[in-house]
Amino acid sequence: MRVDPSFVGQTPAHSTDVRHYERDDAKRMSELMTRETTAEVSRPAPKDTLTKVEEKLNAIKDWYASIKEAETVSKQSVLSSLKDVFSDPQTQKEALWYAFRQAKSAKGTDDAVPELLSVLKQELLGDFAGQLMAEPPTDRAALKAMLAQSFPLGAQKEQALWHCWAELKSLPEMTSTVDLVREELSFVIQKNAMVKNIMTHSHKLDLS
Repeated sequence: MRVDPSFVGQTPAHSTDVRHYERDDAKRMSELMTRETTAEVSRPAPKDTLTKVEEKLNAIKDWYASIKEAETVSKQSVLSSLKDVFSDPQTQKEALWYAFRQAKSAKGTDDAVPELLSVLKQELLGDFAGQLMAEPPTDRAALKAMLAQSFPLGAQKEQALWHCWAELKSLPEMTSTVDLVREELSFVIQKNAMVKNIMTHSHKLDLS
């Protein structure tokens, strides 16, 4: 078989295309790895995240100590102090719930501040009782949906339901709503107890 001399030493077209695509793939891979590395560096390390959480918790504790020792306790003074210390609405809500838990646990002791507990309870829970009166839920599903909008955590739901039950149980026109509240409260209490039990007795899995 005779070979055309003009083809000797030439690189096949498909080989050139392969090398071209290989270079493009290598370039894209390099760019992707660079982006991932940059993102990894910019992502906060777990230690940094933990430090920020501790700093926020300490700030919340300090704020609670300051309002507890204040000479005058009112809704206006508490909310004004809250907004002066924390600009983030989510942190403000966390601070209010922390203060409520602490004030409630101090009830009946020498550290109790009834005025503060009343202000916090009204700020966190009062509007929900009014909402149930204005728009009574038709069933437990509707009550659950209303709870979820205002109280994302199980412990918060429980506190809200207890408060609503106490506020509404003496109102004859709210009898059906009180029944729904009592049923949902029983369910939430059991669920919270189960979650607490799991958290208390759970162990980290050994993945080694």
